[in-house]
Amino acid sequence: MNRRVVLIVLGVAFAFAALLVAGATTLVLSVFSMIDRTPAHVCGLAMVRRSPAAVRLVGQPIVQKGFTGGQTSQENGELKERVTFNVSGPQGEAFVLSEGSRSPLSSQLTVTIGRDQRSETVYSGPFDCPELHLQR
Repeated sequence: MNRRVVLIVLGVAFAFAALLVAGATTLVLSVFSMIDRTPAHVCGLAMVRRSPAAVRLVGQPIVQKGFTGGQTSQENGELKERVTFNVSGPQGEAFVLSEGSRSPLSSQLTVTIGRDQRSETVYSGPFDCPELHLQR
């Protein structure tokens, strides 16, 4: 009987530990997916996919590889975002930096792609893209 109690306690402890790991994993993945929905990421990836320079660099189709990193802040009605991610295609991988700001007065987005210490701006203009309006 004593052995049975030990096995039950170990089983409950294992189940609790598995539940904690599953919860932490879900939390981390949800934070990463929130960054994927930021306007700078949505427009940045769209601009890269439409860019002739990006197609020359990595080929087509262009897909995101790995997680998106970055930061976003909002202060006094101005949204600032800076996200980084990698894309890949048949000709290799490249790093993408998408950064912009939006306020009731103005907006600016700059998207840069590169690898091997060389980069090219694929978009610099208003912080707007058709994919951003589809997201809502």
